[in-house]
Amino acid sequence: MDRRIFAVGDSHSRRCFENHHIIADSRVLTGYNKLDGKTAYNLERHQKKLLEILKPLREKELIFCFGEVDVRLHIKYKHLQLGTPIEQLIARTAERYTSHVKKLRNDGYRIHVFNVVPTGDFLGPAAEKWQQGLSYPFNTTCEERSNYTEQLNNAYARCCDELQIPFIDIYQYLVDNTGKRRQDLVFDFAHINNSCADLVLEHHVFPSQHLSQSDECPSLK
Repeated sequence: MDRRIFAVGDSHSRRCFENHHIIADSRVLTGYNKLDGKTAYNLERHQKKLLEILKPLREKELIFCFGEVDVRLHIKYKHLQLGTPIEQLIARTAERYTSHVKKLRNDGYRIHVFNVVPTGDFLGPAAEKWQQGLSYPFNTTCEERSNYTEQLNNAYARCCDELQIPFIDIYQYLVDNTGKRRQDLVFDFAHINNSCADLVLEHHVFPSQHLSQSDECPSLK
């Protein structure tokens, strides 16, 4: 476990970074993703599982990847259930998430918040089978998800700036000129592939004192 950067989060923390030679998915510690399907909004509720992953990584740089589940399911569901305006739900999600991240940073964890990944198309047999297994309705359109994603990213950026949390915002490099996922990055109906890790290393600066020379991105040498 000689890598210096670890991605922690929902299933996107796996697909965006798995099998990368510099950034490791935290699954290498557990054999499976204990935080798969967890929302940014409710991250604090999963503190026990989260700390099981984080404690061995105290000296590592950590990429937190949460928010896509909120965009795809939680925000619209709560809007329909409670009548709370979408904008208010998005703001609350960002505030709750980043406030918890700030507490963890105060405890010594070197956390960088990753932007919400672009929404997938969720089309085809595999997506249909996945939707049948959901515990509550998947009722957001692609247009709604794209809109929520951009709003949540903006809210993350604002909160991270206020709380002095490093924010990895490479969203513009993950989408094409129509705002959809770049085709060369698509892994499946929901995820992008681990080329995302190279984009993170190219456009975000991690503290050099915590990285060995071999950890530098080749494109930056």
